Amino acid sequence: MTVPYRSALKSSLPLVSAFLICQCGPPSPPSCQILPYKSRGDAALLMSEARAAWNDLGKSDSQSARQRYNLAIEKLIDQLRCGRGSHYDKAAAMGTLIDDSHSLGAGVTFKDLDAFVPASSIDVDDVGGRHVDPGIGIPMVGWDAYHSEKMERYPFAPPTGLPLNLTTILDFDQEPPTWRVVYPGKAETLSVNGQAQALAIDWSAPSALYWQMSDLDDLDLAKVILPGRFTKQTDLYAAAPYDPTKIPVIFVHGLYSSPGTYKVMFNELMGEPWFRDNYQAWFFSYPTGTSWVYNAAFFRDHLRRATEMAKEKGGMKTWNEMVLVGHSMGGVLSHASLIDPGHRFYDTRFDAPIDELKVSKETRRAIRWTTLYEPVTEPSRVVFMAAPHRGSPSANRFFSRFISNIIRLPKTMTIDLVDVTMSELGAVVKGGADALPEKTSIGTLAPNFDGYQALNDSPIRSDIEIHSIIGDRGRGDSPESSDGIVPYWSSHFKDSRSELIVPYGHSLTRKPETIAEVKRILQLHLKEL
Repeated sequence: MTVPYRSALKSSLPLVSAFLICQCGPPSPPSCQILPYKSRGDAALLMSEARAAWNDLGKSDSQSARQRYNLAIEKLIDQLRCGRGSHYDKAAAMGTLIDDSHSLGAGVTFKDLDAFVPASSIDVDDVGGRHVDPGIGIPMVGWDAYHSEKMERYPFAPPTGLPLNLTTILDFDQEPPTWRVVYPGKAETLSVNGQAQALAIDWSAPSALYWQMSDLDDLDLAKVILPGRFTKQTDLYAAAPYDPTKIPVIFVHGLYSSPGTYKVMFNELMGEPWFRDNYQAWFFSYPTGTSWVYNAAFFRDHLRRATEMAKEKGGMKTWNEMVLVGHSMGGVLSHASLIDPGHRFYDTRFDAPIDELKVSKETRRAIRWTTLYEPVTEPSRVVFMAAPHRGSPSANRFFSRFISNIIRLPKTMTIDLVDVTMSELGAVVKGGADALPEKTSIGTLAPNFDGYQALNDSPIRSDIEIHSIIGDRGRGDSPESSDGIVPYWSSHFKDSRSELIVPYGHSLTRKPETIAEVKRILQLHLKEL
């Protein structure tokens, strides 16, 4: 017997929802219950070896001395952090002290850390590889989890916790020898007997641990089907405390995705000294089951809130040199935020002036918020990646319509947006209740969604530099090509200063050609500034 379409949807929803709801909660940070075999040995002997190598380092920049020193303190660090007892008690048993008086970044001290993990023990395969600078000391990652009793460490901090890029040394210029945990983001060298020594730094492990611990990189399907569970996480998140001397690069992900879509690209960028010295990464996270019109309005709100923070900290020069990078629906959010729509969005739905609509105050505010707005002025450059500027035919396919039908919009969103009461909207929109605007993301990605006409008829800011990266799934039919989701005729942007077609499908953010092009654009941005 064939099950009717709506019955199939209704019967499958509990199973899908139950599965998604059970996939919750970030993992615990790595711990060390048992001392590794390689680090067992007499602490006094290891201390003696480390001291001798330290003294040799002060005399010359000997690679051999550095290797001997690092090998000895690596084993001592394991003895500090593994097994029972506090770090402080175990340090005292060695005849050493831990200096916890200095900030490790973002106002965090050693005492605040919930985990203290060797960078070499963190798997970086998921972010594409390891970028390290050789030097003295042992690269570590500190994890400062956000508990309910903790205040947020800095504005726009990630929601689950903060990974800190650290380097640990045992300073024999002090008596007793003192463990120093250094934040290499502030200083990449160390003085040993008056001679500068480069610090060993692992640029990849902190972000790899963050994505392992983060709930911004989980449940991508849940964020489509059950967006209400993730509305509180809709925000801009800074990868590090705001630095007014650095240019923000804001990454905006697409449908059935999360900020984690940029994890490989971010890791490759962090491996570049010119990027670390000049740029700071931000990520916009949002539940992708809701309309891009709605999410674009949220993006503008959060960007303006961040702008107020930048003003307070005196960083407007670099803030106004901002670069947006938008993939897929994230490119549409970016596009919609850079245009001056006038009344174009509004006129697709309403005949009467907004003040004459017979709707509640809340509904009028929501309509104004999503349709009658000013473009954001902060970005000076944008990179569109596989962005459906004219929609995607995939949104009309059976599976897409199936997903769209089982999306459960959050009550808070429908109250805040144009669904305050369907009856009052049905009385004022063109065509009546049957013409109410589609509210799910998949519905608003269909090419026949009339928001696209308003989007493409509205002038984009004339002072912004535009670049496009477009996927081609390899059928050799460019420019009549497609990335499998978005055809070229939709992702092509006529005013782009540059357009690169890469031989990949829609999920092209982690591909080498894409990352190389983003690097080129960001270096060009620095050159032209």
